Amino acid sequence: MKKHHISIVSTLIALACACGAPIARAAGTKTETPLPQGVEAVVNDTPIARSDVDGMIEASGHAVTPALRAQAKRELIARQLLEQAAEKANYGSRPEVNRVVMRARTVAATDLYLRDNLHPQAVTDADVKARYDHIVANAAQFEYRAEVIAVADPAEVNALIAELKQGATFDAVAKKYNTTPNGGVAQWVELRTPVAEGNTGGLPTPIAQAITSLQPGAVAGPIRIGNAFAIVKLDEKRPTAVPTFDAAKKVLRQQLEAQAQQRAMTALVDKLAAQATIQQ
Repeated sequence: MKKHHISIVSTLIALACACGAPIARAAGTKTETPLPQGVEAVVNDTPIARSDVDGMIEASGHAVTPALRAQAKRELIARQLLEQAAEKANYGSRPEVNRVVMRARTVAATDLYLRDNLHPQAVTDADVKARYDHIVANAAQFEYRAEVIAVADPAEVNALIAELKQGATFDAVAKKYNTTPNGGVAQWVELRTPVAEGNTGGLPTPIAQAITSLQPGAVAGPIRIGNAFAIVKLDEKRPTAVPTFDAAKKVLRQQLEAQAQQRAMTALVDKLAAQATIQQ
């Protein structure tokens, strides 16, 4: 019988063995009989290979010690005893087990099919370099750190402006009136100038225009954004840090390979769908 790694069983076994729970010696065990080469234990004529113990220790990530080796062997013996008991009680034929087996078979077969039939386009060094050059050419010149207060009530706008004029700090007023952190704006944003629609880092264009027009420490607003109003303070402005090609090429290659994989998957599914009858 193949080993089925069931998480809750493995956890309980590990806990029991870690606490030093003994594995009772079965009646009739011949302790004087030497074990076959490469075998750590034999449970009801089923050998537990030394390589299985080694694999469990390696998977734990801990240094090999006699105590850890003994614990790993106890866990494998306990698991074998439970598996044999389940097999003897004919649990392997139960419907819920069969469903798990069928699902595992389907997943394994699908994975093999994809391995043999999914052919993403290879990503070349030139592709990676071209992607890097495109990013650099289109990178924002500066990064901006701005504080934003966003409110919907015009009366609140007048009240918070009055508080700012009376000397209240922007941070204190923002904490008092904002319903979302920093008015929903990220702490640092990269923006190209002049600001253009669709190239504002996800910000409303008026907010992006206000941020890029300010000097550090200056405040702008109120700015009408749909049914809301925003007050913006620029805290800091710095040149965008562009990583070197050598620093970025590994991540860029991974991104391009993931995109190629997705395109190949889409093409394969589209091909199969065109050959199939699908009723929804």
